[in-house]
Amino acid sequence: MSTPVPGRVEVDAPPIEPYTYGLLSVAQVVTSDGRWQMGGVEYETDACAQGGRVEGSCPVPVAGGGTSHDKPLAEGLTWVEGGGPFTVYTRAECNPVGFAAAQDRALRRLRIIEAREVERAFSLQLAGETPRLPLGSTAVPLLTALGALEHDAALHYAGQPTLHAPRWTQPHFTTAQLVSQQGPVLRTELESRIAFGGGYYDNPAAPADPAPAAGQFWLYVTGTVVARRSQPFAHEAFEPPTNSLVAIAERTYALDHDCYVAAVLVTVAPPAGGA
Repeated sequence: MSTPVPGRVEVDAPPIEPYTYGLLSVAQVVTSDGRWQMGGVEYETDACAQGGRVEGSCPVPVAGGGTSHDKPLAEGLTWVEGGGPFTVYTRAECNPVGFAAAQDRALRRLRIIEAREVERAFSLQLAGETPRLPLGSTAVPLLTALGALEHDAALHYAGQPTLHAPRWTQPHFTTAQLVSQQGPVLRTELESRIAFGGGYYDNPAAPADPAPAAGQFWLYVTGTVVARRSQPFAHEAFEPPTNSLVAIAERTYALDHDCYVAAVLVTVAPPAGGA
């Protein structure tokens, strides 16, 4: 006589530990509803102010007129216009029978996927800007790229910059000992924050392509990033034609970064004939 095989037992799913060191780990996250949800934000900043210096304690005449202590450069106000608002959402749909707490399920799904979707939005936002290209468009090794961006940021931005790299590049930074952990944030040796975004595109200007070329990606650096977001909310509706209960969870975001943005094309491909 054969022994019957018992059916599967339904149990709770294992807990999910959200991935770390993405954009929301380095951004200033502000959770509140407000008028920004209609059109984003703008603000004045002095973080990209330039200036000069004068030599000596007394002015002396210079060729062409004027003196060595003239200060002709006058800067206007620098305004930052943040990106427009966007909404991250998830849907949960099932037969109403046994589909309890549909809104709670949708909200759980939202928490799982929102970091990745926010990174995709920010990557595309950067693609719409005109970054500084301190090394042009030629691909360079990672050490050269990071040094160039750290130096360029020091020349054109007053604070600690924030670097942005696709998540697959992290082992290259770690192998070269370019980053270290400081609490929930990864930083370079010069204390710049760095985000390894699972949603970052290798080439934000061509997001459909897997990469500009094998082993290449654009390394971006910006001023301080602020992620404004609303409170999450959910709603549900019953659809009689399909006898389905649909729950949708949403949260509105608007992202901005301070006045500075630059990028360098990086190659981490092994040399010809290498492993």
